[in-house]
Amino acid sequence: MEEYVFTVRQCDDTRWHVYEAGFARSLASFGLKEDAVEYARDLARPRPTAEAHRSVVEGKAGREGISA
Repeated sequence: MEEYVFTVRQCDDTRWHVYEAGFARSLASFGLKEDAVEYARDLARPRPTAEAHRSVVEGKAGREGISA
C-alpha cells in the first residue's frame, strides 16, 4: 500500500502552503490555514479506485498527523 503525506505550513510570505512529501515546491497556497488544511485533506481522501494510505501533516514548527 502506498502512503502519501501532505504538509500544511506557513511560510515567510505569511501564506499557508500545501506540500507533498518528496516534492520541493508547494502544490498550492492559501491565505487562510483552514482552506489549506481542507485542500490537503481533500487530496488525502481515498478515492474509490485507489487503495493508497494518505495523511496530512499541519503546523509551522511542530507537526500533527491527521489521517483521512
